[in-house]
Amino acid sequence: MTKGPVFLTGFMGVGKTQVGHILARQLGRCFLDTDRMIEQRAGKSIAAIFADEGEPHFRQLERACVLKTCQHPDAVVALGGGAITRADNVAAVRCAGVLVCLKADVETIFARVSRRTNRPLLAGLDPQAQRAKIASLLRERAPFYEQAHIELYTTQAQTPEDTAGQLRNLLESYAKN
Repeated sequence: MTKGPVFLTGFMGVGKTQVGHILARQLGRCFLDTDRMIEQRAGKSIAAIFADEGEPHFRQLERACVLKTCQHPDAVVALGGGAITRADNVAAVRCAGVLVCLKADVETIFARVSRRTNRPLLAGLDPQAQRAKIASLLRERAPFYEQAHIELYTTQAQTPEDTAGQLRNLLESYAKN
């Protein structure tokens, strides 16, 4: 298996947290989620951080948490959807371990995230505007996501267990190369 942490990136709703928990259990590793770390550090939700201090402050907190996770070689780490948009975060995680990008199409993402109200980047938007915002952000973030060592597409038909199993196999193949 790969040495160092396994970092999961990708857009909101692609399954980073669910798949990360399952993969960590399968690999006998600890699971870390930078969004949860940020909330613990700030003492409030991500939505509240965005509302009270703004996205730049959130990104500063996120940077500190990303660096902290790089120090856990036995971890599977779910990165926040936008963490990868900072070149220094990309460099840090690629140096520390394996960066995996989970991907999904706009409709799959919309189906998964439209059930929740805690997505600051989609707050207050009607369904059509949410789809448009998802598509726009996916295009904007594509060059960052393409820096991953491994890419894996998720679909509405796949279970998180299926995805974790596929990813485990990809990681084993990657480690052999």
